[in-house]
Amino acid sequence: MNDGEKPTALDEAAEWYVRQDTGVLDAGEQARFRAWLMQPANRAAYEEVAGAWDDLGRIPRPGLSTGLPRQRDVRAVPLRRHPSRTSRPRRWALAAAAVVVAVTAGYALDLPMRLEADAMTATGEVRTVTLDDGSSVALNTASAIAVDYSRERRRIRLLRGEAVFTVARDAARPFVVATASGEAVARGTVFAVRKDDEAATVTVLESHVGVSYPAAGRTAVELSPGEALDYSRRGLGAVRAVDADAATAWRRGKLIFVDRPLGEVIAELNRYHSGRIQIIDGSISSHPVSGVFDTGNPLQALEVIEQTLGLHSTRLSSLLILLHH
Repeated sequence: MNDGEKPTALDEAAEWYVRQDTGVLDAGEQARFRAWLMQPANRAAYEEVAGAWDDLGRIPRPGLSTGLPRQRDVRAVPLRRHPSRTSRPRRWALAAAAVVVAVTAGYALDLPMRLEADAMTATGEVRTVTLDDGSSVALNTASAIAVDYSRERRRIRLLRGEAVFTVARDAARPFVVATASGEAVARGTVFAVRKDDEAATVTVLESHVGVSYPAAGRTAVELSPGEALDYSRRGLGAVRAVDADAATAWRRGKLIFVDRPLGEVIAELNRYHSGRIQIIDGSISSHPVSGVFDTGNPLQALEVIEQTLGLHSTRLSSLLILLHH
């Protein structure tokens, strides 16, 4: 849309649908949404966009004998379906438009974090930040941190994403990285922390790090170089051996996969892609993938994966790619 151009009912419907589906509406916004939905033109536009997303789960492909799972319906919003109202190509175009709107709306929804963060990266961006004490933080794609230093401790909150911390030694002040209700504590070391929703992973590259998750009611677990640990609402996971250098290869602009399920690989590529790559054939999600790919070109990685596994993709826009047999 041009600057100053009034959004159409379809534009608004796409944004409401995306925000409903991602669960970001509070009670007040839900009330405004329902008031907006009372207008017949708005409801018709909303049904059209919702139908477009449903159709994405039913795209027929050669060799597929069963339908694919439908996208989840919007919570507590009764909708009528009118399959004949809009052609499938039109619905695909609407779905692609919804992705564009989601990307645009994402910036506005991201504003609170932008105000809270002391440093952050955009999708596909990797950069290093030097802190006041000489420690450094390498931020991976779409990551954000907030810094809180005092005389007693150095505390960093990983708001989202992933980072590698190279900690300047200070015997008097521990270096704490807090995220997902847990903490990693060190005084002088190199370690990585990754946040995935309400879970986190701590990986140690040098020296030792103590990891605690107060909700689990356990004392801190100490990790040594080449070890990693996950924690979430289920508590602290088991300490496991990892190739820490491979796990943080993104610092060198690489992603390394060894027999990883395709579904996990695509989820990782999506972290570096400004749009969305979506598997629409569940039977291929478990295919093992091995390779070394550039973080700067996730679509090239996708092309290599397609060729290697004999898969195909359908591009509904530059932002929406459907992967299938």
